[in-house]
Amino acid sequence: MKRAEEIRTRMTQIRSDMETLEQIEDATEEDHVRLDALLSEHDDLGVELEPLAEREARVAAVRARAEQDAARVEPIDGTPELVTRRTTKDPFADLDQIRQHMMPLNEVRARAAGAVEAYANRDDHWALDGDAAENVTQLIYKRGKNFGKAIAEQILVTGSPEYLAAFESYLSDPGGFSTRAALSLTPANGGYLVPFTLDPTIILTNAGSANPYRQVANVKTTTTNDWNGVTSAGITAEWTAEGVEAADATPTVGQLKITPQKADAYLFGSFEVLSDSDFAQQLPELLADAKDRIEETGFAIGTGSGQPKGIIPAGTSQNRAGTAAAGPAAQDVYALQAALPARFRGPRAQNVWVANLNTINALRNIPSFTGSTTSIVNDSGPVPTMLGKPFMESTSVLGTFTTGNKVLAYLDARQYYIVDRVGMSVVYDPIVLGANRRPTGQGAWYAFWRVGADVSTSTAVRVFATLT
Repeated sequence: MKRAEEIRTRMTQIRSDMETLEQIEDATEEDHVRLDALLSEHDDLGVELEPLAEREARVAAVRARAEQDAARVEPIDGTPELVTRRTTKDPFADLDQIRQHMMPLNEVRARAAGAVEAYANRDDHWALDGDAAENVTQLIYKRGKNFGKAIAEQILVTGSPEYLAAFESYLSDPGGFSTRAALSLTPANGGYLVPFTLDPTIILTNAGSANPYRQVANVKTTTTNDWNGVTSAGITAEWTAEGVEAADATPTVGQLKITPQKADAYLFGSFEVLSDSDFAQQLPELLADAKDRIEETGFAIGTGSGQPKGIIPAGTSQNRAGTAAAGPAAQDVYALQAALPARFRGPRAQNVWVANLNTINALRNIPSFTGSTTSIVNDSGPVPTMLGKPFMESTSVLGTFTTGNKVLAYLDARQYYIVDRVGMSVVYDPIVLGANRRPTGQGAWYAFWRVGADVSTSTAVRVFATLT
């Protein structure tokens, strides 16, 4: 996995630097301080690497077992020629035990990982790409017994070949299919859970999403009604004289509670279109697009009431004097960056700029400093940067420079939490009624899911607001 490889590379470099320092005969005090810092960083990286290495070992074990099973072949009885078959254990066997939560945790996780591996090797529209497969595997083995098991069970229940065939039948002929009660796998809501390979709460949390916030934010997944985190202002140290009693530095902790809010999408079409088109193959793109657009708005300017809390209303405004119509100037950009506390500009921070494309283009015409001929926005790389940090486009952030408009944000994206409630559902409405409450000859699909978002502290986001 990418982060594990980065850690190992850095640890190798640290060991090399330590060997170089240890060979210095007349080491200075600065050399000793440097050595201590390297030792401390090496220890911290070792702690971070441990769970990643454990997860790598589990994934490797699953792959090794799959390869061993695939290699064990036997002739099929009664065939004149040598025909072989795999004896790989079916991860979707005994689904009744899984639905009743009777299967042991380790076996459920192993089966789910095997299912992910199988879908990663598919070449149809159900296939998982590498990033998605890695992300799902991480969710399966995420710490917490109830969470990992719930994810694994959903993958197995909504990923079996029978379920996929039933789901496609439900999409192509929902009216006729609904009469087959024996195959109604989700009778409680009268519809179907979206197969795990299409479920945006599982797949779209990887960096492949077009939503800029999911690329950089701290994305969490929950199987409960809300997600609870712990915040703290940290510990304050002090200087003390000999024999003086130390002050109480016990940190104060707080709670960050994020409740995923319901969002939905309503799709409809004529009976002819729904029955004649390849709707099952179009559904993933349609759902992904609808989810991405509404979430971009929520993550940017959401109020937090019945929807996610966006970075603009959640942040701390940094008002600047000047002509509103001109938008931010170079000194405003420097001031906004400096206003972000040092804690959120450190090496562990994920600093980004966020603005509408209009604001980005306006800043492209601003020199980096007085007398400079170089723009403050650097477009030399694949992603625009400003003052060395990525500049992300968000269409819902205001892009007009009038008094009071908040047009630019600078933040530590690690402090912005996006929480997905696992499970998107789809329900079919066989009769769409017109204005006079008569059938229109159309059917409709109703998809719904839950997602929430908020910042750990408002000081981790600084927002530029224009003033006259």
